[in-house]
Amino acid sequence: MFRQHGSAGDRQPRIVPLGHAAVQAEAASVLTPAKPDLLPRSRATDEFNVLCYTLLSLFVIGFTVWLIFAWTGYATKYATHADGWYKGGVCSSEISLVREDRENLACASDVVVDGLHCPYRSSGEPFDEASSDDRNTLRPYHTVDGILFLGAGVWSSPALAGPLPDKRFSVVCVYRMLGAVKSVTLRWSAAGPFNRPKNTLPVGRLSDCMIPQ
Repeated sequence: MFRQHGSAGDRQPRIVPLGHAAVQAEAASVLTPAKPDLLPRSRATDEFNVLCYTLLSLFVIGFTVWLIFAWTGYATKYATHADGWYKGGVCSSEISLVREDRENLACASDVVVDGLHCPYRSSGEPFDEASSDDRNTLRPYHTVDGILFLGAGVWSSPALAGPLPDKRFSVVCVYRMLGAVKSVTLRWSAAGPFNRPKNTLPVGRLSDCMIPQ
């Protein structure tokens, strides 16, 4: 690369060769793109503050909703895992049973819901020998859809008074939910242990049961 030198009075300009370093410097100045301007510090700070305010607002809203549900007793009115079941609601429930479940299934709790109670207290002692009527005695059941709940009145239904199937069968009943209980343990076999369920369980009365044909 060459560069022209000379004054206005010179007849012919003088051409002076540039050194290798000068050529590289001049090429770098042409080829290197200009660096973009960094985000102003004040703008970045403002965006960070907006993000903090947004997260704080969401936390306050969530905490307020939790307080409202806790104050109104939402957990005792609605079962946490049975979507659509609510206190006072009536639904058709298909239960999966074997005939030995009358003796196998039991629960233990000191809670009484509208006259319904488990056959055992939380201490393991019988709840009350004088009130062992099946119509008021709660037992754990699973629906065919896998919903776990506590119900009373299945075995006193006329449909189950006669001989029952040897294998697993289902019973369709009308279920009226009267409340929910969390302080309870469940037993699934006559000699098995009582274990606490993971969720709050619906409590209700079963009636008009029938075995589908």
